[in-house]
Amino acid sequence: MTVTASMGLLGTDVVGVGADGRRWLMRCHHDPSRLEPADVHRFADMVRQARRGEVSMMVVPGTVPDPVLHTAAQAGVTLVDAGSLRWWAALQSENGSA
Repeated sequence: MTVTASMGLLGTDVVGVGADGRRWLMRCHHDPSRLEPADVHRFADMVRQARRGEVSMMVVPGTVPDPVLHTAAQAGVTLVDAGSLRWWAALQSENGSA
């Protein structure tokens, strides 16, 4: 992925283009206890309307509540939680990429 912007505008923290040419928009949400379905809806709407991202992802450093997971699945937003981050970091370490 090539990062094309890191802005924090309109709820997007990182904008990038993947190797396949798709535009990625990522949002880091720092407090999973305060993440609500409405936050996911706002992000998904922004991706569709303002930024036209093809892949949308929210990264959360904790456990994501079930209603938020359900909303993200319906909205087409990939949620990456603490468990997913640990798995990815371990995989990178095993491959010597971290």
